[in-house]
Amino acid sequence: MYQGKNPTALSSQKMLLDALNGLLKEKEFKDISVSELCSRSGVSRQTFYTLFGTKENILLYQLEQINDTKPDHEDNSPMKLSDICERYARYVTSNYAQLTMYIENELSEVLFTQFYNAMSSCRQSFVELDSADREYAAQFMAAGLCRLTQRYIQEHEKPDQAELTRLSYKIMSGNIYRT
Repeated sequence: MYQGKNPTALSSQKMLLDALNGLLKEKEFKDISVSELCSRSGVSRQTFYTLFGTKENILLYQLEQINDTKPDHEDNSPMKLSDICERYARYVTSNYAQLTMYIENELSEVLFTQFYNAMSSCRQSFVELDSADREYAAQFMAAGLCRLTQRYIQEHEKPDQAELTRLSYKIMSGNIYRT
């Protein structure tokens, strides 16, 4: 996926994103072809493949644009679990309509990837783990947040940030098991 600063490429990314969002109002994600996407956006197939490679990457691009789950790039200090849960809940409640559309289109893998990227950027917040265990931890946490988001969206028409923060903290802290 293109990460540069070329104004023309950035404009094409936005046009493809807008076209995809427009098409998603008309049909399911799986029924949208790359040709249709390029035609609607006015962007060539070659440019599409250069910028994104796949339709799913457009969705990841969109999630990255609205992402509030990662710490700032300059901030490498560890985050507390409560901070991570608060950012997660704020992200879900702020982007509820978009995330609902992803869930309805069975795009949980895109959502998982976004949460995985966020958890990977927070690895310095994990207790002392070797690199293999950190990878497992990031995958595990991302999968849990993805499933929690799916279930929450399916059961709630309107999000409650405080409730989602509390629920995610309770689950992620491990305080759900008897000792």
